[in-house]
Amino acid sequence: METLTRYLDDAYGRGSVSDAAGAPVELAPHSIEREQGEALRDLAIAEAAERTIEVGLALGMSALFLCQALLPRGGRHVAIDPFQRESWNGAGLRTLRDAGVNELVEVIEEESQLALPRLVAERREFDLAFVDGDHRFEGVFLDLYFMTRLVRPGGLVVVDDMWMPAVRTAVAYVERNLAATLEPNALPNGFRWRRRRLSRGVPAGTGDTAVLRLPKERPALRWDEFVPPY
Repeated sequence: METLTRYLDDAYGRGSVSDAAGAPVELAPHSIEREQGEALRDLAIAEAAERTIEVGLALGMSALFLCQALLPRGGRHVAIDPFQRESWNGAGLRTLRDAGVNELVEVIEEESQLALPRLVAERREFDLAFVDGDHRFEGVFLDLYFMTRLVRPGGLVVVDDMWMPAVRTAVAYVERNLAATLEPNALPNGFRWRRRRLSRGVPAGTGDTAVLRLPKERPALRWDEFVPPY
């Protein structure tokens, strides 16, 4: 834990991490801010999470905060990122190694649309998920759908970048059709819907990050059941 804490202090102090070749990569605007990361860590601790999963490793900072929550409980983390070498030049992988948590994290360098259903087929289960990968509607929708299959009943799915219409629409679908419950007070500046929910044809709200609590029992939908997300 000491190595991990020191790495976080140093990385946020200088505002960068190193890629595979040792070149600096700025944290902003690609990484979670420290205050947001600490809130995510504290949420995972409050949930007594032992198994966490995220889509979007990038520079590895959100994974480190989740590892802070997992280490005292002997937990494990899964991070999915098909662009780790192509877009980030291995920076996230180096972050995990330099912070001393690479043995704690299973990195899957594959598209989440392919990796997540395979994890479902393997009957993997998690306590908390963090979704911050593909921000197109179809990508977010698939990530959220499979997370409702992977995260245990009553567990949490955290979704970043709720300012994006595609992300809000996918979250609204999961909330209205798959019985997830939005918990706007679970994180500082947590997302909440506005009373008038439509803005340019998509659901509107305030806050950066949505926290969805999954139902204790997965809903048994009729074959033709569908509730419009807005």
